[in-house]
Amino acid sequence: MTVTVKVKDQDIYEQLLESARRIGKAAEAESLQADLNSTLSENIINIIREEEINKLILPKQFGGPQINFTMFADMVREVGYYNLSAAWLTYFFSLHNAWVAYLPEHRQHEIVKSGGLLADIFAPVGNIQKVDGGFLISAKYNYVSGINYSGWVGLGALYQAEGASNPSMHGFIVNTKDIKIIENWNSLGLRGSGSNSIVVENVFVPDDMVINLQKMAESPRPAHENYDSDYLYYHVPFHPAFFVGFPAMSIGAAERALYEFKQSTKGRVRFNGEEEMASPRSQRVLATLTLKLKSAKSLMKTYIEMLESKDEVFHPSEYKAIRAEIIQNCVDISVKCVLTLGASALIKGHPVEMITRDLIAIGTHVTSLYEDAIDVYGKYLFDHPVFVMG
Repeated sequence: MTVTVKVKDQDIYEQLLESARRIGKAAEAESLQADLNSTLSENIINIIREEEINKLILPKQFGGPQINFTMFADMVREVGYYNLSAAWLTYFFSLHNAWVAYLPEHRQHEIVKSGGLLADIFAPVGNIQKVDGGFLISAKYNYVSGINYSGWVGLGALYQAEGASNPSMHGFIVNTKDIKIIENWNSLGLRGSGSNSIVVENVFVPDDMVINLQKMAESPRPAHENYDSDYLYYHVPFHPAFFVGFPAMSIGAAERALYEFKQSTKGRVRFNGEEEMASPRSQRVLATLTLKLKSAKSLMKTYIEMLESKDEVFHPSEYKAIRAEIIQNCVDISVKCVLTLGASALIKGHPVEMITRDLIAIGTHVTSLYEDAIDVYGKYLFDHPVFVMG
């Protein structure tokens, strides 16, 4: 796969892509076993650690390379070219450290120095009770990706502070030693993500391990002083930036599906002796899907330009609609490849079979639902009242 983008530091960029290829190729080699186990192996997680991907999105005092969103998205896309479950966890184990950057500095050091990976699940289902010095939280959370290998997890709950007119969304950072993991992940796609359930029972969370996610959405600057002014997430709309990896990894997978389609079609001969690559059928399919992939890549570039724009503020619904459109394009590409290649692409473990299942799973994520995204964007375009986080 050839990536042609302009970045400030080409050496860092090339190293990131090399790290991504190492993770992706290792995960691809283990993909069938990961499907059976409903989780990536510890081998893949160790490679993510060795490549220090989990330290990629951290403030500069922790020695991170201070990358931009193009570099981040392309790294995730590169892993996605080989294996989407690996891209999912590579993305999350780097991304989720963004939460750390909003904690007081001593808590940042505690989490980073522990070496523990950070998972999260911010569905606001937690039941909380305010107590002296913090909160007690109880709940069952589903779909907690990568939790088997995580040292920490961010949990969502609604909390109405004294004097506030309404409750707001908060994130509660908990050590995974204090939770129970239920290994029940059994899905159509992204099986290697190990997105198990967890149970939390009256776990104490100190006040300084709680993040007000609503305030973060309103202003991406942290509450503490002396923060890293160059940090990736402090100058952009937080939630659209937080979700940047979903369309990026989808593009990588769609690019791979199209490559596999082309290679398979080159060697395909019909019963009547016709070479399929000479058929207008497959030629039209390849041309149409190539244009659809180009459209997805162009929208991805637009999305990042919107994030980094200093001259214009974009409504969250536009970000959501663009992400959903990219992912839907990628799902369409993969499904069409299967339907055109025929039954051979249905065999368990065929690259296009696995990519199609995984892309469908990405499309079902709450931030990727196409009908939801188009609905809120349409409302916004008509100046109809709409709430969307991004």
